[in-house]
Amino acid sequence: MDAGAIFQTFSVLLFAHLLADFPLQPERIAINKGKIPVLSVHIAIVTGAALAALGYFAPAIIITIAATHFTIDLFKSRKGTFNLAWFLADQGAHIGVVAAVSLLWPADLSHSLIYRHLAPDQLAAVLGVMMLGSGFIIAVLAGTYAIELFLKPFGNAAGVAPGLPKGARAIGQLERLMIFVFTVIGAPAANGLLIIAKAILVFGDIRAQGQRKYTEYAVIGALASFAWAIGISQLAVWASRYFLPG
Repeated sequence: MDAGAIFQTFSVLLFAHLLADFPLQPERIAINKGKIPVLSVHIAIVTGAALAALGYFAPAIIITIAATHFTIDLFKSRKGTFNLAWFLADQGAHIGVVAAVSLLWPADLSHSLIYRHLAPDQLAAVLGVMMLGSGFIIAVLAGTYAIELFLKPFGNAAGVAPGLPKGARAIGQLERLMIFVFTVIGAPAANGLLIIAKAILVFGDIRAQGQRKYTEYAVIGALASFAWAIGISQLAVWASRYFLPG
């Protein structure tokens, strides 16, 4: 079994899955996937992303991904609840399928319209960037939903409206993006400065609010967002080093 082909396949299909499930999935599709026509549109996007990322039609890979994605999303939409556990279970199941497919049917990228003309070092660079792209999507975009769902019960207890306001969502995404960039370029000290700056802002806001429940909510949210971004970013950098030297 060619470990290189397995990891190449995993990198390509993971990136395709994350593209389809986050940047390419509008909110109106995400909240209506219990309806077969809406879910079918999403599966078409998932299938198209996998085909585009591979650059050729591999029947076993494409059919398995489409069928399992349909089944997982339909089950979650109709049986699950909108909370962090179901969100993580859903993504874990999809990524587990990507890993299984990569092990069972490693793609031959020499058949790909995209990769077959690339030199080995060029292919490695492309796949390394894909792995970093996957890290970016998980850290910044998927992190939005993970943190909001994590905070949902705390927000209820603190009297905060469920779901963060769009301004807070944008700030969180920008913070996690900065952490991701600082981690990729090897500047962890900058992350420390960002955390200090955030702490100053949070505690300044806390003094203005003067409410203990809000204080705890703000601190929990900031810590959760930073921890998610730092952990995922470090993992993405580590995984990309399989392809990218240094």
